[in-house]
Formats: sequence, C-alpha cells, structure tokens
Amino acid sequence: MSSIVSVGTAVPPFLMRQEEAKQLASEHFASNIANIPKYLQVFKNALVSERYFCVEPDWFHRDHSLAAKNRLYLEWAEKLSLAAIEKCLEDVGIAREEIDQFVFVSSSGIATPSLDVAIINKLGLRTDIRRLPLFGLGCAGGAAGIALCNSLASASPASAILLVAVELNSLTFQPDDLTKSNLVATSLFGDGAAAVLFGGNSDGPISVLKSVSLLRRHTDHLMGWDFVDTGFRVVFSRSVPDVIREMMQEVVREVIDGRGITTDDIDAFIFHPGGKRILEVYQDVLGCRPEDFVSSYRVLNRYGNMSSATVLFVLDDQLRKVSHRSGAYGLLAAFGPGFSAETTLVQWT
Repeated sequence: MSSIVSVGTAVPPFLMRQEEAKQLASEHFASNIANIPKYLQVFKNALVSERYFCVEPDWFHRDHSLAAKNRLYLEWAEKLSLAAIEKCLEDVGIAREEIDQFVFVSSSGIATPSLDVAIINKLGLRTDIRRLPLFGLGCAGGAAGIALCNSLASASPASAILLVAVELNSLTFQPDDLTKSNLVATSLFGDGAAAVLFGGNSDGPISVLKSVSLLRRHTDHLMGWDFVDTGFRVVFSRSVPDVIREMMQEVVREVIDGRGITTDDIDAFIFHPGGKRILEVYQDVLGCRPEDFVSSYRVLNRYGNMSSATVLFVLDDQLRKVSHRSGAYGLLAAFGPGFSAETTLVQWT
C-alpha cells in the first residue's frame, strides 16, 4: 500500500471555446462530409465547453511536418510538465532532491532521450533518480502510472516517487484526414499535464490499496495512432463504449475482491471522461447517477479529453473540491489502447 501526497495540473495558454472549435470544424470538414450540420451536433453532445491548446487557432489551417510538430511537442510538454510539478510540490514538505523515482507518461510526441531527462535537468533532480518513461498507453496512461507508482512505492516504502502525464493532442491534428472519426476527435481532445507525488516522508490524503490491469485480446485495432508522414493519425472505433461495457464489471469486481465491499460502498468515482457515451456506460454498468461522476463531468467540460493526463485532473478535482470522510473508498479507472483497462482502489485517510 502506498500514499498519494499531492497532485498538480497545468494547461497551455490558448483557450478555445467549443463554439469556436465547431466553426473551425465546419469550415474544414464541409467539403468531405455530406450533411455536415447533422454531424456537427457532436460538438454539443461532447459536453465540452472549452479546451486549452498549445497552438493558436490559425495553426490548424496550415500544414505542418512531423518535425515541426514534434519540436512544438518537446517545447510545450516540457513547459507544462514543469508547471504541473511545481504545483504538485508546493507545501508538501518534500524537497526536489528527495525524489527517488520518476515515472513519465506521454503518447503524443517522440523524444529520445525521453523527455524526463530534460525535466530532471531543469528541476535539478538527483542524477541517480530511477527513470521509467512510458509510451503508447494513450488514455489509460495516467491510471497505469498510478498502478506502477503504487507497485514501486510498495516495494520501496521510503521512496518519494513522481508521476507526470502530459499530452499535446492538438499537435496530432491531421488536416488531410476528413473522416468522421477525426471530426469526433476535434470535438473532444485538449492539451494538459498532471503530476502526482507518492510516498516519501509525508502521509498523503489518499492511500492506494490495489491496482488491476486487464487486456482484452485481439482488440488492438480499436484505438491508437496510425503513424503517417505528417505525424499521428487518430484511430478510434465506434465500438469502444461497447467493449468498455463488456470489461467494466470484470475489472471492477477484481479490484474490490477481498475487501468485503461492493460498488455501493464506493464514495468517489475517479474515472477518465473519454466522452459522453463512455460516461453513460460507466453509470449504467455501476448503477450510478451522473452526479456520482461530478469530477469527471467537470473536467470534461472545462478541459476536454487530455488523454493520459485527464484521470489525474479528475483526481485533482476530487482532492480540491470534494469532501470525503476518513475511510471513504474511491475507484480510479481509465481505458485505452490495447484494448486495456486500468483500475485502482483508493481510500481517504
């Protein structure tokens, strides 16, 4: 068992409201999608009011090479990661040099050496810090990072472990991809970074009790990236909510097994808000109300889907805006490419 000490988040400076994004999409996709007004309803149904991007709106009207996009990724992923870490480490009583391990999660850009090296150098973290960069986990990355940090902290209880998830989905936009899948993506995705501190010498407000990973065989085609000459092209199957529905009961049952509790005993649902349909699947399978997912809806509304970082924004919202009694249980979950589920049982201390 490990402890979550603190969470910090950061977003880039360019705010785009949903009506503005809808107008841009209308101009861009109209030539290829018949009856475009009908399909633009996805911008209303997405439940997103605004999002933050690392580029201004004019950027989406122009073609960009993979190299140019990746330069922006390196610049902004570092900036946002540093900002999230600074916020995470405020007032926690742990100095930077006390951090022993660093888990870095991102799937929207490429860096070798991995970007955690630049962050370590900028922050002045120890040179013997253990580094674990993770790529390709997509929307499940933040939850997978929680599970990995829990394992690391359980094996080394005195360690302070830093988790960072950062995604710049705006830079993956493909102007020549005029499919409905890309239209849906433009209604949802945003940019952001989150940092979580585990263990160390401080007792945090949340204990991590158990984590479970579940991979569904032969579903790797449902979600991910196609790598093309101009970068990352989104892959998102319409059947994803149905697969989540099939996996939900199994993974939730496994993570609470042996605790003597049911889903009725869960006070906090810290779920990745992949979109409206996915949130509705969560509620239906678990027998919950929309208000049980207040933080997921709030994050989706204000920031959109930031892939791996999103569930950590939901965790931050629960810590800062929702009161929980000591001993209350929480369930943290996200689904991503593989197709995979990452679920963690937590408890307020």
